[in-house]
Amino acid sequence: MQQSVKKVVIVGGGSAGWLTAAYALYNLPNVQITLIESPKVPIVGVGEATILGFDHYLKDCGIPTELWTKECDATIKLGTYFPNWRGDGKNIWQPFYFPIERASSGNWLDVIDLCRDANIKTEDYEKWTAWYDISVKDGKIAGNTTANGNDAHVGYHLDAVKLANFLSEYLNKKYPRLNHIKAHVDKPVVKDGNIEHIVLENGEMVNGDFFIDCTGFKRLLSNALGNSNWVDRSHMLFTNAAVASQISYETEDETQVPYVTAQACDHGWIWKTPVKDRIGSGLCYNSDITTKQEAEDYFVQHWGEHRLRTGNFNHVPFKPEYNANNWRGNCFSVGLASGFIEPLESTGLALLVIGCSALHYMKKGYYEQEDIDRFNQDMSEVYEDSMGFVALHYFNNPRQSKFWRHVEENFKETEKMEEICTNYARNSTPTVDEQFFPRNTEIFQDINWKLWLNIVGIKTATANLGEQESKEILNRMREDNKKASYPGLTNRQWSNR
Repeated sequence: MQQSVKKVVIVGGGSAGWLTAAYALYNLPNVQITLIESPKVPIVGVGEATILGFDHYLKDCGIPTELWTKECDATIKLGTYFPNWRGDGKNIWQPFYFPIERASSGNWLDVIDLCRDANIKTEDYEKWTAWYDISVKDGKIAGNTTANGNDAHVGYHLDAVKLANFLSEYLNKKYPRLNHIKAHVDKPVVKDGNIEHIVLENGEMVNGDFFIDCTGFKRLLSNALGNSNWVDRSHMLFTNAAVASQISYETEDETQVPYVTAQACDHGWIWKTPVKDRIGSGLCYNSDITTKQEAEDYFVQHWGEHRLRTGNFNHVPFKPEYNANNWRGNCFSVGLASGFIEPLESTGLALLVIGCSALHYMKKGYYEQEDIDRFNQDMSEVYEDSMGFVALHYFNNPRQSKFWRHVEENFKETEKMEEICTNYARNSTPTVDEQFFPRNTEIFQDINWKLWLNIVGIKTATANLGEQESKEILNRMREDNKKASYPGLTNRQWSNR
């Protein structure tokens, strides 16, 4: 049965609400859009790094890259660096771009396959990846990025609060049909499995025929609807809390880092996200092992009290889970309201925009049960794939603090994760032309899985070339990447452009 969509009501502001509104306003020109934003609810503002595709989503909303990056203090992100991840001094570089070359046989070869054939340790593969010397060693933006007009391999660091504020101002000016209500929601009213209307704190009612829950961990609409199917993945993802703050730059060089840092420590790991005028940082830990005060003390000790821009800490408890029944009736959830994976691989904004894009089902002016079923299936699969990939970072880790021993003793794979690992360990490695993942919703591709499987000790298939031939190809890849690159800008230079 077709359900007409003429009026969409988005409940909640922040990144989730305003990114959803941006897509709806640009892609649903015949639909009235209302966004209700409570002045009493602060923006969490922790998710400050993107992976590939975020700028393309905003372009699909009619917002050019050069506009929003300036307004949100954005800097370039070319990958993630993992200091001490496998023990002190055991660092891992995971770039967005891996060199790939077609062999004489016609098959595609990538750097992970070739390193295995060349008998090169996985932890040493980084010197053959794209622009390691420029990005990590020199802290500059490498070639083939937005800096020279090509954004195919670029993510961003950004100020999440400024992003929400920018989108609010931009969309209110551009779209007169946007009904922006600043009021606290009292409750949603549910009838026959659908939301009938929203009751505001002042008693006013807001009607609509479709509703989107962007209320974060509060999950106001989702909880009111009931019939949820929350899938808990605490047995494979062991952090459940974070303490975060803003860190001042000490030297100009720190602003040059074009990557997120995820540094392992005794209590879990510390993220460092460099935006234009500060570093966003936090400690992810397990609250059953480390107390809130211990987490604060360790975090301050790590940075030094003089580096904290404010004396305030943002404490965020969370559970690694997702709602497998996310779209119910005339409502679906976006962002934290639909689920959460710890911040390790910067999946927050990626999952958010995948959820937002479900609005494309309504371009035809209606939705039907088939759309609901497909959306729920796709979101469940992308959560499972992403959670499995993040969990792989913790698997078989040699660190010996209380937290890491707890991980080792309690780690349990899901059937999906076991399926993926078995495929890579026992079968021929997927190529660019025939990937193991047939869908277009997965965030992490085969090259990402292969890298981490080899890092944790699960050997993947190789390119089946000899050692000498593999080394020759690797050396040629490295030289070709050097030629394709250029003396890059620093992030300071890029952000001040």
